[in-house]
Formats: sequence, structure tokens, C-alpha cells
Amino acid sequence: MIGQANSGYRLQYIPLLLIAGTLLTGCANDSVDDLVSYVADIRETRKGEVKPLPPMAKEEGFRYQASDQRDPFLSMSSLQRLQEQRKNNSIHPDAQRERETLESYQLDTLRMVGSLQKSGKLLALVQAPDGIVYQVRKNNYLGHNHGRVTKLTGDKIELVEIIPDGMGGWMERPAQISLKD
Repeated sequence: MIGQANSGYRLQYIPLLLIAGTLLTGCANDSVDDLVSYVADIRETRKGEVKPLPPMAKEEGFRYQASDQRDPFLSMSSLQRLQEQRKNNSIHPDAQRERETLESYQLDTLRMVGSLQKSGKLLALVQAPDGIVYQVRKNNYLGHNHGRVTKLTGDKIELVEIIPDGMGGWMERPAQISLKD
């Protein structure tokens, strides 16, 4: 029954296809000579010239000379608070500390490839872009932004990076590297 219903349904479209084909063959005209002559006539009658642009006037550049003065968009009270925060802010990278090997790579190029227990302590295995796998412990440093490892789990390394705050100071930013399956 289903086969008979489908064949009847298909037969309904055959006359429509024949009518559409007949109509479309009437649109086929290989002669486009009249169109070519019309375009040629338009090109001949509508020739014109574009006037050249007037010369550009030279503008003198402006050099901002007040970079050593206070920001005009900060009120005095917020400026004083900002300066107090900078004085009281003890966050800054340790310039005296010897850089570790994994600090020479961007954090997003490092991959956690596993973890293991060694002498009762959890270690993470991190692969550098050059393919070498390193052991990472808590308080090791990773990445360009002074990222110190704060917590290790079997599937993730949590760290805190010290980055510039854009106002001459430093701020901490949490980051992590997860084990990719």
C-alpha cells in the first residue's frame, strides 16, 4: 500500500515538470545582439570626465606634552586613593629570584599531560612546546607572567600570575592548566 501511495504521489509532479520545462525553453534566446548594441550606445553617449580632487591641505600634528601631569578624568579624591593603593600594594614580582625553565614559555603553550605521586607528594607532568616533559611541584613558576603554582590536583594545576595593572603597579590573576583527555 505504501509503495502504491508513493508512486501516485510522484506521478502528480510529472505534468508540473513538463510545463516548467516548456516555459523555461521559451526563455532561452541565444541572440543577445540587441543587448550588446544597447550597451555600446550607452558607452558612446555617456562619456564624461571626473574632475580631479582638490589638493589636501597639510595639517600640523599635535604632540601631547602633559603626560607627566595628573589625568584630567580622575577626580582628586580618586587619584589620592589610587596613589595610596599603589604605596600600600605589596604585590610585585621578585626580581632577585632565579627564573625557572618553564617561565620561558607562554602559559597557554604548556600542556599538563599527567600527574604522579613521588615520596608522598603530588607532582604534575607538564609538556613544553618543544616536547620535553617537566615535573612541576607546588611553588614552582610557569609562564611569562611570574605564575606561581598554588595547588596541584590529579587533573589540574592552579597558579597565580602577577601582571601589570596598567597604572604602574601590579595585580594578581588566577590561572590554571587542566589535564586534556
